[in-house]
Amino acid sequence: MILVCLSATGFFIAWLYYNDKNSSEDPRVTGARLKLAEYDQLMKERRYPDALRILDTVSRIYESTAGYRSSFEPGLLFNNRGSVFLSMALYDSLVPAEEKGALLRLAEENIQKGIQIYTTWIDSAGKLTRDQIKINVTPFFPENDPGLQGKNIIKIIEKRVEDIVFAQTETPRRLSVSYTNLGIIQRHQLRQEEAAHSYLEAIKLWEDNFTARNNFNVLMGLPPEDRSIIDKLFPPERLKSD
Repeated sequence: MILVCLSATGFFIAWLYYNDKNSSEDPRVTGARLKLAEYDQLMKERRYPDALRILDTVSRIYESTAGYRSSFEPGLLFNNRGSVFLSMALYDSLVPAEEKGALLRLAEENIQKGIQIYTTWIDSAGKLTRDQIKINVTPFFPENDPGLQGKNIIKIIEKRVEDIVFAQTETPRRLSVSYTNLGIIQRHQLRQEEAAHSYLEAIKLWEDNFTARNNFNVLMGLPPEDRSIIDKLFPPERLKSD
């Protein structure tokens, strides 16, 4: 009976937690978040055309929802789309050799656009205080919005503020990943000096970006860094408080 009571209590607490969390999500973009999780799985399975279709769907959701089309989310989508084209060029055995160059150019085009969006967002919102963020986002959650009817708008606004505060820390890392991808594209296009510059930009933004550091070392003819077992299990980025 004690175990049953403890289990029931645990389930009830978990239900309260996730119910509260779900009620704080913006219902207008919930579909986009679910689709992005699906995108991750498709990339693991190397189902690249399906992944591109998912990104197109997510892009339409953000484009049609005020407050998101000019935020950091479109930068994520452009970088993801670039990652798909890059992966197709490097890893898809069904792609003819003569098409790989075009895929690399598509990858660069999308990643450059993502870099531009990330950089603009960091410059405009990267240093805002929590109160300033709340003032900026509140007008995008009007009570008469059909997509918000019956929802706790105050909670949804607070959740959006939390997301942006988190993005202030995370977006420079995402930008670092974008520059890393750009460097990989440039290296495969034999644009070695530009690739080195991109890797250095990535490292400047995120010192613990070991992918960029090792790619730079290989480009310079240096041995890759040997990360310790502790670093591999608990990389610095996981230990940082966001």
